[in-house]
Amino acid sequence: MKTLIVSTDGKLMVTRPLWQAARQYFDFDHVEVTREHGLEAYFNEADFSGYDRVIADTNLRRLGKRYQCLKRATGLVVFDHDVCQNNVPTSEWYRRYPAVLRDLGDVRIIVSGATLADQLREEGIDASYLPKGYDDTVIHDLKLDRDVEAAFVGRVKNKVYKRRKQFLLSQEKQGVVQLLRADPGEPYNRLLNRIRIFVSADIGFGEYMIKNFEAMAAGCVLLAWRQPKREQQSLGLEEGSNVMLYDSEKELHDKLQWLQANPQKAREIARAGQELVANHHTWTRRAEKFPELLAPSIQSAPAPNWRDRIRLWGAG
Repeated sequence: MKTLIVSTDGKLMVTRPLWQAARQYFDFDHVEVTREHGLEAYFNEADFSGYDRVIADTNLRRLGKRYQCLKRATGLVVFDHDVCQNNVPTSEWYRRYPAVLRDLGDVRIIVSGATLADQLREEGIDASYLPKGYDDTVIHDLKLDRDVEAAFVGRVKNKVYKRRKQFLLSQEKQGVVQLLRADPGEPYNRLLNRIRIFVSADIGFGEYMIKNFEAMAAGCVLLAWRQPKREQQSLGLEEGSNVMLYDSEKELHDKLQWLQANPQKAREIARAGQELVANHHTWTRRAEKFPELLAPSIQSAPAPNWRDRIRLWGAG
């Protein structure tokens, strides 16, 4: 199957190791463009006639109304990690993705949430599931002394993260969790390696973000906001075995106290989590699955209805 991948440079900051690993499993041409304006220009001018599949490695929400350019490609597959924002009320793309995908018509969307993929299929959309992964060439256990008891590393300012921000700032104010930042790459890995318990708060997203896998890979005990049961099952996450979960402030505090009172068990959970992600959640393991996601015939989505037209008007 002749395949073309068109990546925006911003998306490649995350997916580059995926495509590097994918060379082991299938052949493809790969084009990098500058942000979404570059992708629009490329799709408006390129000849796609020689390809069976054209993968748009980009975020639809960043394309906005420019998503129309994707209609020129036959065998279109959109690989988008941000479709989880379809169910986040603070996102400008809340409940807008199905309308855009129905307008695209002949398209397969690859999303990173199992529950989300089910939801989209129920709406008549050709949706496949491929979880997020992490770069094991960057994130690994350095065997450092862990002098930070409980912390989160990452962004909270974007309005999409409103619930995460409110929750974590409250925990920071109480002295429960530290909120930290680090530059990408080695500085980020070293900071993760100083943390004993990584507190993740992916509240309202319905799936697990990349930071969960990175924290586990670096040897932290992951204490994560509980997502739908389908997500745990699909990822092999087992409460008390390789991860700890919570869905309230009280449960967070109780689990933190338990981990602090049971250091040996905490170390066992961290080791089991590290083994899980190293074996199953690297970008290389994700790359293995890509050919089978591309192979089936693409099913056409139903035409947009009047509600979709209203949502399309506001896209972008």
